[in-house]
Amino acid sequence: MPAMKKILILTDSLGVPRTRPELLADDVCWVYRLVDEGSDRFRFRLSTVPGLDSRQLLAMSRLYHAAIVPDVIVLQVGIVDAYPRALKRIELSLLARLPGFLSRFVHALVKRFYASLVRLRNIHYVEPEEFRRNLLEFRSLFPDTRILVLPVAPATAEYRRRNPLVAQSIADYNLILGEVFGEGFLGDCFAGEPPEAVVTSDNHHLSELGNERVFEVVRRALAAG
Repeated sequence: MPAMKKILILTDSLGVPRTRPELLADDVCWVYRLVDEGSDRFRFRLSTVPGLDSRQLLAMSRLYHAAIVPDVIVLQVGIVDAYPRALKRIELSLLARLPGFLSRFVHALVKRFYASLVRLRNIHYVEPEEFRRNLLEFRSLFPDTRILVLPVAPATAEYRRRNPLVAQSIADYNLILGEVFGEGFLGDCFAGEPPEAVVTSDNHHLSELGNERVFEVVRRALAAG
């Protein structure tokens, strides 16, 4: 009997169950469904890091993931990189050091004028060219591995209202994912579904339907390969 293929799943918080803003049970979460459904055919290895960006992904893969030597990687990363911000990380760190009343006042101002600040500053924690470099180096760590990559989910109308640059940014970063990973990019994952249907009310995490779509797309890709 041939050895079972080893599947490494790397995700941010979109790959785990959660209690809010709406309950997503483990039996619905695409990662756990994939493991439950495929454990008789594949050996699964999981790494889930909330807030994961491509910079952290690369650092962790150099140190940890490369030791696994997987046959297939399923990767879900990009929204933390792509999301346009009003404040830099160092500015947030400085705000946290201010006296409580002053920190709350500044945060309230930022929240009030968030859309305008985003338009003016258009900050990304990982800029597009670094995103591309990180992904290319990540890919080079696994020269004999088939890499399947999920797209960042499309922006809802409410997401676009709160952050006027988010839709274009998601499109730009998804384009980079497609260029780096080619046929491994599962870009049609959410095709035909309204954005509001595939994410939860926070406009960010995947809904039950979003998890269903990811599960089906990844399952088909694994079966085909």
